[in-house]
Amino acid sequence: MKNTLLAKRYAKALYGLAKESGEQDVIFEQMRVISHAISSDASVSSFLFSPLVRPSEKVAAFEKLLGTLSVPQVLKNFILLVAKKNRLAVFNDILVAYQNFADEAHGVTRGTVRSATVLAPEERKRIETLVGRATKKQVILSYKEDAHLLGGLVAEVGSFTFDDSLAAHLNRMNEQLTRETN
Repeated sequence: MKNTLLAKRYAKALYGLAKESGEQDVIFEQMRVISHAISSDASVSSFLFSPLVRPSEKVAAFEKLLGTLSVPQVLKNFILLVAKKNRLAVFNDILVAYQNFADEAHGVTRGTVRSATVLAPEERKRIETLVGRATKKQVILSYKEDAHLLGGLVAEVGSFTFDDSLAAHLNRMNEQLTRETN
């Protein structure tokens, strides 16, 4: 929880600076590239996340790397600050929080749909349209198969849960029958 709050603070500050310079989307894409580069190489990530490596060494490594890349100055300064403060371990959390700020600014919400079977593309489009209407935002959904669902689907988007599973239908029928008999 502590890292999430810290990541939100860093992301909010970076997003504010990026917005001032009009580079929000460019900075987000560059952060994704850097995050992928860090996580895809075990030796790099162990160096950057090691508590035994001094922050000054991490800063020097990033200065050398960022000098060869065409990264916006705001992002260079940010990464160097994060390295100097020895906060590189929360870089991915910062990336997620930054994406949340960007999504909010663009009127986008993300979510997950769990279903018993693989959904066809037209079914996915229909679900995105229905959820978009309900949330009044553009929706980006990821889809997963859930063997625990007997039928139907469950969509979790932001603070909303749309439960159209077979179990939910049976529970509603049970509640209705119980109310009618009392």
